Amino acid sequence: MNRISKDAVIIGAGVVGVSIFNDLTRSGYDVAIIEKELDVSTGTTKANSGLIHAGFDCKPNTLKAKLNVEGNAMYPEICARLGVELKRLGAYVVGNDEEAVNNLMEKGKANGVKGMKKLSNSALHKLLPNLTPEMTTGLFAENAYIIDPYFYTICLAEEGVINGGEIYFDYHIKSIKQTANGYVISNGKEEIITPIIFNAAGAGYNDVAKLLKSELYNVVHRRGEYYVLDHSEKDVVKSTIFPLPTKAGKGVLVTPTVNGNILVGPTSYESDDTTVTTAEGLADIATKVKKMVDNVNLGKTIRVFAGVRSIVGEDFVIEPSQKCKGVINIAGICSPGLSSAPAISQMAIGLSGLKYDPTIRCNKIAPYTNLSKMSVAEKNALIRRDKDYGLIVCKCEGITLGEIKDAINRPIRPRTMDGIKRRVRAGMGRCQGGFCNDKVAMIISQENNIPLNSVVKEKSNGYYMLSRSGVNEKL
Repeated sequence: MNRISKDAVIIGAGVVGVSIFNDLTRSGYDVAIIEKELDVSTGTTKANSGLIHAGFDCKPNTLKAKLNVEGNAMYPEICARLGVELKRLGAYVVGNDEEAVNNLMEKGKANGVKGMKKLSNSALHKLLPNLTPEMTTGLFAENAYIIDPYFYTICLAEEGVINGGEIYFDYHIKSIKQTANGYVISNGKEEIITPIIFNAAGAGYNDVAKLLKSELYNVVHRRGEYYVLDHSEKDVVKSTIFPLPTKAGKGVLVTPTVNGNILVGPTSYESDDTTVTTAEGLADIATKVKKMVDNVNLGKTIRVFAGVRSIVGEDFVIEPSQKCKGVINIAGICSPGLSSAPAISQMAIGLSGLKYDPTIRCNKIAPYTNLSKMSVAEKNALIRRDKDYGLIVCKCEGITLGEIKDAINRPIRPRTMDGIKRRVRAGMGRCQGGFCNDKVAMIISQENNIPLNSVVKEKSNGYYMLSRSGVNEKL
């Protein structure tokens, strides 16, 4: 059996696990991520609101409050380094309970949030003319951002790989044995030896903890369903709009995305860990959003989806195991987990005894080729150099053969349909891949030199049904 030694192993390739991976590789450590799926960002990280919260909603003196504000401040530098788009649009919270707005303002001040202001009825409706009359008061937080959460995580992972890290996909842990010097992790085919394990497995935290014989937590899953609206609706709102929060969560929001869609949702109800959408949940969103914003046209929906948040009590769990030396438990990373991820990483690394020093390895990833951000002259110059950038594969999003090939031939080579979709948006548009999926599957097959019938949507058993016309069509 093949044996590999690592300074540390991270279990779980969501935004938290990948943040730790990235920070440790740039700090000079030989580390690996173990991920049971075929790509990074396939769990909670792929299915959330894509918001970097300002931090006013968190209960003061909690890890959520502290790490949200710290993480928010770290994002501009990280995204600039990675070449990931981060838009500072600010966020509104609206309602008709002035006392609740005052309480949010006080929470925000206690948490150290800057750039908040309370809005009167007239000021609110002047700034947001499409609010319903029932919304009479609110607040604005200027330091709130929108981001593409899966693309951000992919770029973090790529940077970790070019700085020496390794990612083991489709790795299903069979056993974890404790030794005098650490742990032996096995999938039955190879063993990874390490003194330090970060359990960042998200919804699967307890599954890993049982193998480690470390602490188990009461993990509660809450499902959040969303509508995605077409690009034609991009002017409905210019900033994120929340209702006043409840104990169940931040409520049904309306927000732009960095890619020009509008996101409406989520629901929040206790569930299992499956990401199904329900007629009841979607109807609940429709009812609630109509009470807040007048002109949201759900008839322009191009997709619905659901994500699952894993909750442990009222706060994040980030602590060294008292049962297993060298194990860092990371559980209950629900909202504001994405916002807090950079700060969670540094806290977890500190608890492990490793040293965070990202000046040791400083290799940067090459930027993704994105024709939608180029001028006509830049596009023409690129096409003259490589005609593949003049061949449109995804008509809805205007994605070219060259962009898809570029995405495949990067430090982490995507082998799934969803892997391509999350990197370059092929299949993300109005037809949701109805006209380009066959072509994308063929490109994945050719570039990775794998059989066409082995290309899957996302999971290892999610085979894609090719149309006869698509197989015969030339790229």
